[in-house]
Amino acid sequence: MEYQLYRYRWIMIAIFWFLIFAYGANWFALSPMLKTFEADFTIPSWESHLLISLIGMFVIFFAWPAGSLIDKKGPKISITIGSLFMAIGFGIRPWMLNSFALLMVSSIIAGIGLAWILVAMAPQILRWFPHTQAGLPVGIAASGLFIGFGTGSLVVPLIAPNAMVSKDYYMSFLLFGLLAVIAFFIWVVLAKDHPETPPEERISIDKMKFVEGMKHALTSKNAYLYPFIGFLIVGITLVISAFLHQLYPGRDGGYIAGMLLYGCAFGAFFAPFVMKKVGLKKVTLSVLVGAILFWLIIFYLNISYDANWLLIVPIAFLFGVCFQASWPLALYSQETEEGVNEANVGIAASLYISISNIGAAVLPVVFPLLFPDSLTNFIAITIGLLICLLIWGVVKRK
Repeated sequence: MEYQLYRYRWIMIAIFWFLIFAYGANWFALSPMLKTFEADFTIPSWESHLLISLIGMFVIFFAWPAGSLIDKKGPKISITIGSLFMAIGFGIRPWMLNSFALLMVSSIIAGIGLAWILVAMAPQILRWFPHTQAGLPVGIAASGLFIGFGTGSLVVPLIAPNAMVSKDYYMSFLLFGLLAVIAFFIWVVLAKDHPETPPEERISIDKMKFVEGMKHALTSKNAYLYPFIGFLIVGITLVISAFLHQLYPGRDGGYIAGMLLYGCAFGAFFAPFVMKKVGLKKVTLSVLVGAILFWLIIFYLNISYDANWLLIVPIAFLFGVCFQASWPLALYSQETEEGVNEANVGIAASLYISISNIGAAVLPVVFPLLFPDSLTNFIAITIGLLICLLIWGVVKRK
């Protein structure tokens, strides 16, 4: 059999990037609106946070069936299912802004789709790229999600500066909803499940049942650690995004949170480049030390001097670069550990994605309850960063 690389592999990356970008933009378009919804619907902070955490919560339930479907039928069908729920959930949201219950329904519908997309990301890429070259495209694909986060967080305050007027933010959600629908149709029409021939020689494998596939995926001790890195990174990302909008309402918070999330995308994109040069452990430990330092600078400026928000914007960007760099590296490592092959790559992905999104579901709700003021929030986030650094320190991989 002839093994070759097809140019269409980069078109596949572009199509998937746009799809996951559309999801991220719609997801975090809610973040600047949480305080407005609290006032409109007379609800506490933890309850408004359910609008964004519910999306991650449903990943927990659907990551496992998505992983099994991917191993049996391929990743494209899984992504198609997920993008359909995305298009429906976010597409109907502009007409549900007058009811908190209906907003919750739209988040639930869209949330059902996220697992089917995220779990299939690495398996889809590994069908088009050799394993040794897959780190970069995984980083590119992951950057789409975080650029979407930043766009949603930044654009809504710009389009709707007077967010207390319902017609004002209706147009924002209509714009993002159309983006989700367009991304769905582009995927359905242009995406291909796999190339005509594999990009490299594949070892002959037998199909595995779920329990057997999970057992093989957990052959390495490292495989137990990567999901908890994802748990902290994804959960804290949602916590920080909402927290910054509370500290700096309106456009100021939009600029700060948006640039932080663009920094996340930048870090996710370039981390695989750096990993090839200096190795996994050096990159992950260095960027997390940098994230802690930049977070402490943000803390110092906000608490001590109440600094102008313009000074915090570049620091927030650098924090995002460092903080998010290790998320795609942990996903890539999970997919390439001992015991993972094409028979159980979907199951391995589902393990990482589901536990990552437990963080997305739990931490944005728990933090407002346990840490109601700014100081305790800063401290709790710092502790989470230190724990993430500690886990990477335990990982035994070059």
